[in-house]
Amino acid sequence: KGNFKFRSSINTSPTEFQEGLPGEEYELRLELKLIADVGFIGLPNVGKSSLLNRITNAKSKVANYPFTTLNPNLGVYYELILADIPGLIEGASSGKGLGVKFLRHIERTKTLFHFISAESPDPEKDYQIIRNELGAYNKELLGKLEYIFLSKADLLDKNEIDKKLKKIKAIGKEAIPISVIDDESISHVEEILRKIIKQKY
Repeated sequence: KGNFKFRSSINTSPTEFQEGLPGEEYELRLELKLIADVGFIGLPNVGKSSLLNRITNAKSKVANYPFTTLNPNLGVYYELILADIPGLIEGASSGKGLGVKFLRHIERTKTLFHFISAESPDPEKDYQIIRNELGAYNKELLGKLEYIFLSKADLLDKNEIDKKLKKIKAIGKEAIPISVIDDESISHVEEILRKIIKQKY
C-alpha cells in the first residue's frame, strides 16, 4: 500500500508505505500463428506468391528460383484473408529447413489451396510429399478442405497438361489447371473463393 492508504483527518499527508512483497513470476514462450481463411501450400517455386499478387493487392516477392518466399505473406480478397505459406520440402515435419515454422501457420488456416507445378515430372509424388508432411506434423491438417491447382499451366501444351491431370487423378484427386496470365483460369479460382465466402455466413 502507498501513502494514500494511510491518510486520515489528522494525517492528511502521510509518508508511510508498505514494503513491497514478492510477486508472481512466469517464463512464457509465445508463438505467433497466422489466422487465415485460405492457406496456399506446396513445394517451393510452384506459383503461390504469383497467384496471391494476381488476385489481391499483395506485393510478394516473385522470382524463378526456390525459396523466394521466406516468410508468410497475406493478401485480402473481399472478406477472405489469404496466406501464402513458404514452400515446404520433404522432411519439413521433422525440422528440415524451416518447415515446422511454416507448418504451424497452416494449422490456423481453414481451407488449403494446394499448388503443384505443371513443370513437375512427377506431380502425384509432389502432392504426396506435402500431404505426408502435413500428416506427420498434425493429422488434423489432412482433414482440412483442400483444392488442388496445377499451376504454371501456360508453360505446357494442352496434351501435356492433360497427362499431368490424369496422373493426379490416378491417386484419386482432381486438379484444376491455372495460370496467372490466363484470365479464364483466374476467374475459376475467384469462383472458388466466392464459394468459400458464402460458406462463411
